[in-house]
Amino acid sequence: MEGLIIDGYEIIKYVGKGQFGTVYICKKDSNEYAMKIFNLEYVLTEYNVHGENNRIRNEIEALRRVKHKNTINYINDGSFENNNQKYIYVIMEQAKGIELSEYLKENTISLDDAIEIVNQILDALDCIHKNNIIHRDLKPQNIFIDENKNIKVLDYGLSKIIDFTSITSTGEAIGSPIYMSPEQLVDSKHIDYRSDYYSLGVILFELLSKKFPYNFSNINELFYKILNEKPISILQYMPEIPNYIDNLIINLLEKDVYKRPDNIKKIKHLLNTNNILEQKNEVLQPSFYLRLYNENTIMKEFYLDGNKIENAIFPINLQTNQKNLLKQLELNNINYFFDPATIRLTYDTFSDNKGLSELSYAPSGYDKYEIRDFESIDKKREYVKNVVEEQLKYNSNYILAPFHASNNSNFVSIKGDSLDTWFTLDVKLLKETKDYLIQNKINKKLVMGVCVKKDILTTASEREYLLNVLTSLPADMYIIYVDTIDYNSNISEIYNYMLTLLKLQKFSNKPVIAGRINSAFGLVLLSLGLYAFESGASRFESYYEELYSERNNPYNMYVTYYIPELLKVISISRKDPSKLVGIFDSNIGDALKCNCPYCKGKKIEEILQEKNCRLHFLYNRNKEIENIRKLEKKERIDYMIQYIENAITYYQKLSPVFKTNDWEYLKKLQKIVPDLIKDLE
Repeated sequence: MEGLIIDGYEIIKYVGKGQFGTVYICKKDSNEYAMKIFNLEYVLTEYNVHGENNRIRNEIEALRRVKHKNTINYINDGSFENNNQKYIYVIMEQAKGIELSEYLKENTISLDDAIEIVNQILDALDCIHKNNIIHRDLKPQNIFIDENKNIKVLDYGLSKIIDFTSITSTGEAIGSPIYMSPEQLVDSKHIDYRSDYYSLGVILFELLSKKFPYNFSNINELFYKILNEKPISILQYMPEIPNYIDNLIINLLEKDVYKRPDNIKKIKHLLNTNNILEQKNEVLQPSFYLRLYNENTIMKEFYLDGNKIENAIFPINLQTNQKNLLKQLELNNINYFFDPATIRLTYDTFSDNKGLSELSYAPSGYDKYEIRDFESIDKKREYVKNVVEEQLKYNSNYILAPFHASNNSNFVSIKGDSLDTWFTLDVKLLKETKDYLIQNKINKKLVMGVCVKKDILTTASEREYLLNVLTSLPADMYIIYVDTIDYNSNISEIYNYMLTLLKLQKFSNKPVIAGRINSAFGLVLLSLGLYAFESGASRFESYYEELYSERNNPYNMYVTYYIPELLKVISISRKDPSKLVGIFDSNIGDALKCNCPYCKGKKIEEILQEKNCRLHFLYNRNKEIENIRKLEKKERIDYMIQYIENAITYYQKLSPVFKTNDWEYLKKLQKIVPDLIKDLE
């Protein structure tokens, strides 16, 4: 096509041909540019199916927004016909200097120069990612360096026009395999910006050593090693490289996406400091969140007795009939945030609850919300605005983005390959909430709520996808609800539940709250390092979807009494307290009798008054949290293991009152805690 003039751009030189386009040097008004002309076979389907509003146009629009000194920037685009064939072209700045791959062949790069080059690449990636573009093909051939060692990154975004897969039908790799992330080989539709971080790890390794983190003799061996084997330590080739650089490369080359750094700032910190002591995780003090319901009188008495509640979650639909309880939160300076009750709006039972139906963001008629109600961006933003503004009416410490039950559908997956799911919608709503807070200068921390079924966590691919997505989001804290995780859950469900929450906190370095969980599971999670767990005062110890789809009579024939030594809330018949009598009258009864101010010296009938049961629970919960906080991390685990062993011993001695099934959950915890410790190392 040399000599051809397209919209005033004269093609003067052929540069090269790639998988989906040909690059030329073109000239206009004495200025030279790079022109990429896309092969028709790669773009025809997009135009035939979607017309002008297709992915190619969307990607080019994204390119327009990228303006940075370390990127090859967009100039123009268009289409033309030649020999009865239609082509699409994009004009970009002409890269000055040479490819970094060529520079590497002729030069040895010092550690300081490598750090400077990577810093510039990071600056370019920061701009690219902020414009919602994933490079997908970051490699030294797509990075130019000039004589002053200034870096320019090119070919960003355009590779998304082709839907990457690991291997073509002919067995050839698409892209540059050595720089491709594991997820790019396996599931290219669900990669995020951290795939570029993996490529950067390979580049940093190559800059310093002129070698790669895998030895391989053919493409299949390379793919296998990228997916299954640990990379080689750069210290094997260059033992003089500082340990923090080796650690950074290892971190960037993690196979699990959620284990890689989650932002450019963090990578820069790790790259530019040689003091490992500066790389500290946030210190999270073990905590408990009380899920409030009607505790106004109880809270008043608790505080008058010299006690306190540190953290609370307030269901926003109670704001009208529990105004005094809200005032108590502010009066006592309690750290709290609202549950916006958006979960409940996807079930038709919302219409029977006045507090729900009167919310500004409730459905306007009698129909529950469906995913299709949020198809338009305007509807999403209106929903977010109303949810945020409702929470801002009071002085809560956080804003909880709208969220829903992911299993409120017939799907058993949270991935949105072809259809939106409640989970993919919640991810979008979280991002819109973040934008709303920034645009309106609302200085509140943002919480993401997540509701998933336990099957998601026991399926490795779904669990990894969940972690990958959550660790990429702009949340400051997470609260996780898992359907029917309770005393009856099997060992796989409990193990994967705990592992998921602990991994989420470890690799996001953000606080995670286990929502509506029982005392045994909650305290074990705290001893293993989780920030907090939530329950009601001797109630609301598990989350299950039927809570919102059933119309239950709130009256219960049982009162619930917490026995800390058994790590369990015990249901006692209101009419017949013989179960508690049997416990207290047993040969170990004295060890289980509570001496808190709400039990000491009282008869069984007084102890089992609902108010006293709740006050007793809060008092003992504060003691448990205080005991854990006093201990170092390793001591907490030993303390909890001993706690579980003691509880089992108590249950065994109470065999007339309890059956083996009643304390099977403790035996499960006893088995999985050592495995959790090992898997979190």
